[in-house]
Amino acid sequence: MYIKSFSAMFSAVRLLFKSRRVLLMLLLAWAGLLTTVYLFASTREATISQLLMTLVVVICAPALFFVLQALSVTYAEGPVSGNRVKKLTLDCLRLIVVSLPVLAVTLLAVYGLNKVQTYVTLATTLRYLLIAVVAPMLTIQLWIATTNSGLRILVQNLRGVLSKTFEPQSVFVYGCGFLLFAVIPYLLVQAGISIDRPWLELSVLTLRLVASALLILLGWVTTVGAISILSRSK
Repeated sequence: MYIKSFSAMFSAVRLLFKSRRVLLMLLLAWAGLLTTVYLFASTREATISQLLMTLVVVICAPALFFVLQALSVTYAEGPVSGNRVKKLTLDCLRLIVVSLPVLAVTLLAVYGLNKVQTYVTLATTLRYLLIAVVAPMLTIQLWIATTNSGLRILVQNLRGVLSKTFEPQSVFVYGCGFLLFAVIPYLLVQAGISIDRPWLELSVLTLRLVASALLILLGWVTTVGAISILSRSK
């Protein structure tokens, strides 16, 4: 299990850095997504122009997010034949369709767990597992299945897709990836570094933020790519 999992992760990293065009597109999509999130958080809804800016951001952020995910799922498949833009657009639409039910069920489950008054520790643990592990892993498998086979085949083979979600190899790959795209960036940002010189402190903080953003991107993309490789190898 471990050999196959590490092989898939190594292949995902190698293919990502081999595909320079895809890597550039991922970096641009990630930078655009971070920019839209920042604009959404910093823009005040006071004037017409600011309202229009908020509307544009609300549209662009999900679009960039799903472009990022579509590239993450498909880059390990190799060169794309035909119209790349058309395929990317179609993949994004498919990802949106399969993501909405998972999002709805997850929100309902989290809402129900928030209402639990007894066994608070257990409810909190289940809530974090649902948000950080169950929902992402299930969504990744749905993304992989729908980009490989289409929505109709996905519906017909839904039970098989669900059975792949928590296979040991996929769980191991996701666990390793979680360290890269979640734990290490969090520790890097939260690390307390005391520096007397303001400009040096600002420079170090900027480097930590940039490094964290790159780790989140590369960790997530290679994790999805490795799970995609494992799914296709079965």
